[in-house]
Amino acid sequence: MIERARSEHGFGLMSTLVAMVLLAVAVTALSGSAMMTVAVQTDASVRATATSIGASYLEEVKGRPPMTIVSETAVPVNEAGMYDPNGRFVRTLEVTPEEGLPYTKRLAVSVVYPSGRGRTGSLVLETVYYEGEK
Repeated sequence: MIERARSEHGFGLMSTLVAMVLLAVAVTALSGSAMMTVAVQTDASVRATATSIGASYLEEVKGRPPMTIVSETAVPVNEAGMYDPNGRFVRTLEVTPEEGLPYTKRLAVSVVYPSGRGRTGSLVLETVYYEGEK
């Protein structure tokens, strides 16, 4: 009977445990990679929304009469760029005279946006605006 047990083939308890440990390590590595991929995609999506908010507001400001274009303090806005006291984005407009170019102003719209893990990101869109001769 002892000889019969030695001649049987198959997987032993140790080889099964080793295989399970290797599988667990592989699954853990893949799940971490998947979570990082989702975080990067989410951050890119939020950054694209912030860029859209800044670009559309910059176009709105450029459509105003030149004498009404002045710097603005930080304003919380929602994903559509509309004022919202609970908005996740914060928009600011800074207007400065453009050095060396008469009748022009530099318009800079900055948008602060939420960026994963409790951090924030920011971006600035700038353009030079010609007011026309006075």
